[in-house]
Formats: sequence, structure tokens, C-alpha cells
Amino acid sequence: MLSPRLSHLALLLVALVPACSAEADAPADDEGQDQDVVTSTSPDRLLDVPFYFSVPKSVVKTEINRAKYSYSTVWQPSVEVKDAGLRIIAIKQAGTSPAAKKAAREDMARQLSAAGVLQDGDIALTFRPELAGTMAYPHIQMGTTHASLVYTKGGVAYNVDSPLDSEYVGQFNTLHFTGGQGSSGVEYGTDALQVVRPRISDARRAQLGKWATAVASNRANGHVRFQKDYLTPIFASKRMTTKQTVTELGKIILGASTNDMPMYCSEFAWHMIALSNCTEADIRAAGTDGAACVDPVFAPMQLVGKDSSLVGLAEGPLLSLQVAPAAARAGLIEQIFPNPGNPGKLSSGHRAVSEQVAPLMPGLKQYFQARAAGATPEQTASGADQINAGVQNVPNYSPTAFLVNSMQADGVRKVDYIATIVFVDRDSDAIKAKKLAMPSGTSIPQ
Repeated sequence: MLSPRLSHLALLLVALVPACSAEADAPADDEGQDQDVVTSTSPDRLLDVPFYFSVPKSVVKTEINRAKYSYSTVWQPSVEVKDAGLRIIAIKQAGTSPAAKKAAREDMARQLSAAGVLQDGDIALTFRPELAGTMAYPHIQMGTTHASLVYTKGGVAYNVDSPLDSEYVGQFNTLHFTGGQGSSGVEYGTDALQVVRPRISDARRAQLGKWATAVASNRANGHVRFQKDYLTPIFASKRMTTKQTVTELGKIILGASTNDMPMYCSEFAWHMIALSNCTEADIRAAGTDGAACVDPVFAPMQLVGKDSSLVGLAEGPLLSLQVAPAAARAGLIEQIFPNPGNPGKLSSGHRAVSEQVAPLMPGLKQYFQARAAGATPEQTASGADQINAGVQNVPNYSPTAFLVNSMQADGVRKVDYIATIVFVDRDSDAIKAKKLAMPSGTSIPQ
């Protein structure tokens, strides 16, 4: 039986797991750190990627056309688990100034769009590898802190995010990505992105491009402000169905509604994907129950799953742990939940909440231990119920939700992992990436 303190853990985790970028004074915001991606000193590694920031090798199934871009592509196994890792596209940038970062990101947006690596409807998750080896809270989030929705225009990839403002929306070339002086202080930019692809049809991708282009232009007419309350998704706060909230977002974009619908980053992205199955006419004609065309790629998720068909927001590291040899799993769990941990590399906001959550993490660790030892979701269902009841069983959709969905087994996976984009500064790292690149003509790790 899991400890009663897990109900408190669940409240904190759902509040923190979304952790979208926001104003610098937000307690769980994405405060960039004044450091770039820390590359490995090992000659056979570009990054020292821990398993809890990795995906199982078995889920990397989407071919990418390496011949259509100039960057090196490396399959980087995790440090601890050879059957988990990241497919890294390494991009050399000519320095760490905002101008140099902007140029590299604009080139990335052109090349990877032309190659089909970035497509309409993809999700680009801000990834901070430097958070490895810190504390359990960022480890459970798999180092992700923000979700951007990708769309293409004129053969170039763009992003549209909540917050719908000039510090985020653009060609991956705005303040959040390049760093610089912002309205809330200094931002240090984003040097790594996890790209995942919801499984939607080409027709939906084309429709998504129309919706995204519209909202990037009109910024939802000011009616979709950034939502800091990650604990309460919009459908719960408004007491609406997700069909109704997605329809309302569509009406706002079309100027057919002046209602306010504040959303955090991943909530906005999730709604836009669900909206992609609808035309303008569908939304204009929809009644109060919402448009029948609304079609989420995955349902909002609980913290942990209670049967084999479900996975929870907090279970990403567990999925990679389960591809490790059984004898190694107990020791690896200690790396997810370090005690006392190393908060030195965390932002002030993340450090504060990590330290607040730290005494409660043993409960979630206990759940991981049971599953890693071979217990099925059905066997741990009572413990899952305890955890999920801590948030009144209200499901959610965090940035990590997209990545966790991409890690599920064939047959249940509704999102595909595409690649991890990493910007490097040093010539030596670019040379190493070229040496470590996957064999020519291949893009699936063997």
C-alpha cells in the first residue's frame, strides 16, 4: 500500500509537470540557465544522456531523410541503458550570442522543414539536458519545460505557442529560443528540442497549418492568455467538455467568440491538434455541445496508469527503465530519485519547488520500484488510484505527455518520436558529431 502522503505528491506533481515557460517570477516557470548544452568529454558520446531523459530504442521507427539536410545525425545510447537513447541532429552554431543563435535556428527551420523532419502538427519540446543529475522533479519531467506547436509556410517551419507573444511565436528565432533581454529579465535561450509527431493524416496536417497560421497572425485576438494554473486544465475550470473547449478555441481564432480561454503551453498545443480535424465551416456551424469533428490524438492523462492500456504523465522514466536488464533496475531508480540531489543547476523557481517536493518523492519512488520489479499496472492499480485521487482524478496534458505518448509500445502509440535537435558551439563537438554519425543511408538505430 502506498503512503497517504502521495495525495500531496500528486497535487504538486500535476502543478509542476506542465512547467511551461512563463514570466520569470512564476514559481514553476522555464527559467533558462546561463549555460549551453553540456557536451560529453567521452570520445564516443556527444551528450551524456541519462536513461531517464531517453526513449526506448524500440520506439524510434520513423525514417528521416538525412540526405536533405547538412547536419550530422547521431544515435546516442543513454549512459546506463544501451536500449534507450536519443536520435540527435547536431547543429553547429557560430557562437552563443542571440544573433548567432537566431541564425542557426532559422537555418534549422529551413533545412529540417525541407527534409520533412519538421512538419505541420509536430510538437517541439524545450529540452534542457543540463538538468540531469539534479533532483527528482526535473528527472520525472524528462528535462522538458515547454511545448511549441510546429507549422510550415513557404517551405519553412514556424512555431506558435502559448504565451501567444513576440517572445515565443516565430520561426524558432524569438527570445525563448535565442536568448536575450526580455520583458521579464534576461533569457538564455533553448539549445535542445525534442521533436515528436502526433499521428494525424496529411489532410489534418494541412488543416492544422491553416489554423496555426491564423492564430499566429491574430494571436487569438487577445483572448487566449497564458495560464499559470497548471493544476486546473481549462475544461475543468470552465466545467466544459474538451469538445467544447476545442470548439471555443476555434471560434476565438475565427473571431466568432470573444470569450477568454487562458491556456498553458501544452494545453494550447493539445487543443490545436484536436482542432486540426475541423474546418472553419465545422466550427462556425457548431452548437453549444461542440463540434463533432473535434478529435484529440490522445486523451488527457492521469499521473500514473492503472491498466496496461494507459500510461501516466509521470511514467516516462519508468518506460525507459523497463528496457534495462532486470537486475540493474533497482540501482537505476536511485538515479531518478537522488537523495539529497544536486539543486545547483536549477533555476531559482525550479530549485524552490524541487526542494519542496523532495520529501514527498519516496512515495512515487515506491510505485516505480513495484513496477520495475515486474508488477503489472493492474497489480499496482490501488496505488495508482491513490496517486490519481490526489488530484480528484482530473487528467492533464503536460509537455512531457507528448514525449511519454511517443514512448509507448506499437499498437497503442499515438505519437511518434522523431529526433532531438541539439545546437553545439565548439568545432570539436561538430567534428565529433560527424564521426559518430549513423551510417549513410540509415536513420533507424540498430
